[in-house]
Amino acid sequence: MSGILLVAMITNAYMQFRDEVSTMEQVLKVRAQSLGQMLSSVSIDALIDYDVTKLNKYIQDVTNQAQVVHAVIVDTQGNSLTTYLDLNDIYIQNTLDTLNDVDSALIVSELEKMAELVSYTVPVLYEEEMLARAVVVLDNSDYVAASVAKFQEKVLSTLLIGLFVAMGAYFVFSRYILRPIMSLSAGANRIANSIFGDEIKVQGDSELTDLAADFNQMSENLELLIADRDSALEDLGELNIELEKRVQERTIELQALNVEIARQAMHDPLTELPNRTLLVERLKQNIYLARRKEKHVAFLMLDLNNFKEVNDTLGHPQGDRLLLDVASRLPTALRQSDTVGRLGGDEFGIVLPETDSVQALEVARKITESLQPSFELDGHAVSVGASIGIALFPEHADDEASLIRYADIAMYEAKRSKGDPCLYDPDADNYTTARLSLMNDLREAVENDELQLYFQPTVVLSTKKVHTVEALSRWEHPERGNILPEEFIPLAETSNLIGLISFWALEKSISSIASWKQQGADIMVSINLSARDLLNAELADHISRLCDKYDVEPSMLRIEISESVIMSNPEQVIEVINNPVLKQLKYAIDDFGTGYSSLSYLKKLPIDEVKIDRSFVLDMMQNAEDTSIVRSVIELAHNLGHKVVAEGVETEATLTQLELLGCDVVQGFYFSEAVAADVLLDKIDEIEEESEES
Repeated sequence: MSGILLVAMITNAYMQFRDEVSTMEQVLKVRAQSLGQMLSSVSIDALIDYDVTKLNKYIQDVTNQAQVVHAVIVDTQGNSLTTYLDLNDIYIQNTLDTLNDVDSALIVSELEKMAELVSYTVPVLYEEEMLARAVVVLDNSDYVAASVAKFQEKVLSTLLIGLFVAMGAYFVFSRYILRPIMSLSAGANRIANSIFGDEIKVQGDSELTDLAADFNQMSENLELLIADRDSALEDLGELNIELEKRVQERTIELQALNVEIARQAMHDPLTELPNRTLLVERLKQNIYLARRKEKHVAFLMLDLNNFKEVNDTLGHPQGDRLLLDVASRLPTALRQSDTVGRLGGDEFGIVLPETDSVQALEVARKITESLQPSFELDGHAVSVGASIGIALFPEHADDEASLIRYADIAMYEAKRSKGDPCLYDPDADNYTTARLSLMNDLREAVENDELQLYFQPTVVLSTKKVHTVEALSRWEHPERGNILPEEFIPLAETSNLIGLISFWALEKSISSIASWKQQGADIMVSINLSARDLLNAELADHISRLCDKYDVEPSMLRIEISESVIMSNPEQVIEVINNPVLKQLKYAIDDFGTGYSSLSYLKKLPIDEVKIDRSFVLDMMQNAEDTSIVRSVIELAHNLGHKVVAEGVETEATLTQLELLGCDVVQGFYFSEAVAADVLLDKIDEIEEESEES
């Protein structure tokens, strides 16, 4: 019986030991799983950004946790993406001695062979795609050792109890009957079989009776202990299930939230196209790949023409509708590998990988064609073109910021032309070293009065008499020689020099009018003013002072305003011209036909002349389309009651054609180039004498 009791107690101790080890293994596994899921969740952004430093920091944080031997993130092929090792860990040291290799993936494979270690692998998912796997290895030797020690203590205590019972049985066996002992033995068997609730009854008042009572109490305590253990295990299991469920739900929520945040941060809220941030990142990536492969990358900057007019006329909701329609058309002209995004306002950017200048211009042409069909907005058919600037890697720049800036410069060059796509030209860049040097020279020329003002006559076709003269600036650079206005005037417009030059030209013009008047000639001077000049609050007072100073009537001065200046802010232009002083001047629209004029505004302007842009006149003999434009401008101007001046007349054939089309006045090298003020009167006599002879 003593042997049976001893075996029962040892068996119970072993069962407790086995259950405790199993419980600890489950706890350790849940912990490994939690650490792995945490590592998987926080590593997504670092994996997308290829931030190895951040990944190693996450690995180090996990490895520093208790019982954690090693952690690693591997890609889908099993290659290690992290390198951090806890060199103080004995398992790591032994493994390194065995492998002679520091590859984290190989170390994990070796550690997983060790029975005392537990590993758990969690996939790292992004938008349902597995980016990598997080592996965590934990050491359960401490738990096992503690359980073994506890088991040994229980076995020792059980042996002591058994020895005590055996000795008691030895001393009292002769004085008690065998039945109570058999009852105890049967009770021990029941307990060994986890059968509780049957009380052992021993008659009498002896030590065996007390032992039976103690045994019954022990059985009751053991039953309660096992019940508590089972309840604790059940609660722990439910908690683990709930924890795992919450972690999984939270992980899914965070993943969905991260995807949405990333989408919002990288896309334009109106068009859903990539925004500036994502577009710049795509450009940066393509430049990196092109540099490795020795390929080209083109960046296109696109700005919609007349978008402001659509917004002002139809309202901002229709402007947004137009942007959406444009955003849907642009991809039709692109390849799948290209990226189009909205930079802001009515500006779009396009990244073209592995594209040279010829291919980029072809893509720009396709984009222009895709925008040619009119857009239906609130019952109105609206035609909108685009100005496109192109910059190339590596020809123009080797970084994304410079490439975007150069494409922007090229786009504004395209706006100044007829709208054809424009490649970046360093010579047209106002911010290159050479241009900055030229701007400094121009500033000195203005301050030192080194500029000259020349005058080009305009001739009335019907009489061949000089009509007016146009004032044109000239600059004789001490090193570069004669610099054309087409080069230095745009340069001046990018700084505050244009105001100084314009005010200087006004004084030279008015003083020349006074000088010619003293010689018996009343000659009107036309002078071109920029938008900045026209909106200068000091313009009216300056002209008034000059007219008083030189005793010249304001009506002897004609201001030429380009079509683009008028339409940039027509209401303000009309308000400025209605100034009491400026209202006395004459006005002409310069470069007519290159912009987007509204007839309603043209009718409100006190203009008496319309000047056809020289680009149409120069090509009209070779280009039927330009001839049609010239004819249409002449008819429109005449219908509005304005005279028409054609610039750029260089041949007799052009002159004859303009006469047939009904043009009123011509200007160009056919009659005279621009000349200095002191020889102008002689030049006028020469022109009129030659006309009389012919």
